Amino acid sequence: MKQSFKDILEAMVRERIAAGEDPMDLFEDLSREANLVFGHYNLEYELGLMLR
Repeated sequence: MKQSFKDILEAMVRERIAAGEDPMDLFEDLSREANLVFGHYNLEYELGLMLR
């Protein structure tokens, strides 16, 4: 069965947190990378709306 992007990303996040990485640092890294790739969609604005 083929894994979805979400499943792969979630597994990677869980592994890095289990290895001792700070979840906030990981979030900032992923957010920065996503904005580099998809910046024209203004993900920071969208994420901010979702957190409200």
